[in-house]
Amino acid sequence: MDRTTELMPSFRRMYRTEITGDRKIHVLTFNPNSAKSGEEICVNIPKLKADSVLVPDSMALVFDFKNSNTKSWFRNNLGKLLQKRLEIRLTGEKVYDNSGESLLEVYKDLWLHNKLRDDMVEDGIASEARRKKISKDDDSNDDAEATALFGVFGTKQKIRINKILKDHELYAPHNMENDLQYVITLPTTAEIMNAQGGESVEGYTLENIEIEYESIDNIDLARKADGLYGSERKLSFEHATLMKRTEWSMKAIVMLFTNKTKTDSEEYIYPNIEKVRVTIEGVPNAVYSQGIPKTRLYEEARRLFGTDEISHQTLTGFFKDKKFALVIDLRTASDSNTYGNGAKIQNTQSGILVEITKKATTADVAWYLFVLSDGVIKITNGQLAGIKY
Repeated sequence: MDRTTELMPSFRRMYRTEITGDRKIHVLTFNPNSAKSGEEICVNIPKLKADSVLVPDSMALVFDFKNSNTKSWFRNNLGKLLQKRLEIRLTGEKVYDNSGESLLEVYKDLWLHNKLRDDMVEDGIASEARRKKISKDDDSNDDAEATALFGVFGTKQKIRINKILKDHELYAPHNMENDLQYVITLPTTAEIMNAQGGESVEGYTLENIEIEYESIDNIDLARKADGLYGSERKLSFEHATLMKRTEWSMKAIVMLFTNKTKTDSEEYIYPNIEKVRVTIEGVPNAVYSQGIPKTRLYEEARRLFGTDEISHQTLTGFFKDKKFALVIDLRTASDSNTYGNGAKIQNTQSGILVEITKKATTADVAWYLFVLSDGVIKITNGQLAGIKY
């Protein structure tokens, strides 16, 4: 802590909190309690009691990963890979729909610090030996760490249900007219699994699915949280989609490049880009009016993804170790805790033109373009009053 802060007359290290009450962890059998590749999983926010609040970032689907072929294993970051497409609905209306959810979210996690990633075994971020152990691959070795963790967690994995809710206060869903519904489309087996030489992947199943969440029983807390939605409340979030126009506040354009035939879920290729020119509504981008040179590509990506000073990502890893993303940051400020400071596109005829100059390459590369924009859900008297992004 800053020594100057400690010397202030009003300084105190501890403060009394109003957050008191019975803390509960709920683990309930999900219906249906199994799912296979290509199927949809619909998750509704639990209603809870009138005196209960839902703790942000606590909800997840927990399951046993069942592999049909013992000569194969899942790729890294299973919890995100399983969310090939994510839709979020409110009163039947889509507030979020990203058919490239897994591709973008797996990339974001590459910027996490190693300590965080080391603790995300239940999220499917682990060494190949651990992933083989969970997948029951018969080629798994006697790796001591993999064996120790398998003895604790077995085949248990989880999908976190936290988009939008994790960025806001305690949630009191009891009196809400309608709650958020999360619809997850599972990927095909070939999109998330590798097999031993000469073998092929055969399928997977999520078995014994349970929904897990944390709540606090406190009538005063519940009333305060519920009161936020009694008149008017706005929930801000990052809206991401593949190739879709936005007119209000466009945060960034993100381009990801992968091998067409993938074996590594965390491999994002640098396609020998020399320069990127950006024209917005017919006018060159003001930050780099002569184009973004390759020497600034990492800086732009770090501005968007690397908000934490202890991020795992490095300059060398970004280019050499295939952790690359082409980012065109359109925000005025890089503060991830603010919203509404992105580019407003008014001339929909001109829009945004991106020109990429690159060296010739023989690589067979797949290219994905994402538009990130600021989203806001407006709730009035417990009901949806509007969506903007």
